[in-house]
Amino acid sequence: MEVPVFHQPFARHRALGYGLVACGAALLPWLCLLASGLLPTKLSAVWVGLDLLEAGALIGTGLLTARRDPRGVLAAAATAPLLFTDAWFDVMTARHGGELALALGTAVTAELPLAVCCALLAVRGFRKRR
Repeated sequence: MEVPVFHQPFARHRALGYGLVACGAALLPWLCLLASGLLPTKLSAVWVGLDLLEAGALIGTGLLTARRDPRGVLAAAATAPLLFTDAWFDVMTARHGGELALALGTAVTAELPLAVCCALLAVRGFRKRR
C-alpha cells in the first residue's frame, strides 16, 4: 500500500491558501505598531492604509485559494501589484543606512516573493480557465 503524497492539487491549494492567510495575519501586529506612531512621518498613514489593504488581500486570496474558489485568481491578480507597490515605496522612501537595509531586506525576503507567488497563482488560474 502506498503512502499518500502531498501532490494532490487540492492539498497544495489548501496549504498555499493557509500560508497566504498566515502571511496576511502576520501583518496585523505590524499594523498596530505602525498605527500607534512607531514611525512618526507624513507617510505613516499611507503605509498603514497600504499594509491594511495587503493584509486583507492576502487573507482573502488565501481563503479563496484554500477553498479552490475561482475568484481566488482575481484576488491574487489584485494582491500581487499591492505587494510590488509596497516593496517599491518602502525602498524608495527609506533613508540611507539601517532603514534602507531593513526596507531592502523585507522587500527581498517577504514582499517580492509573495508578490511573485500571487502573480503566478493568477497567471496559472487564468490559463486554466481558458
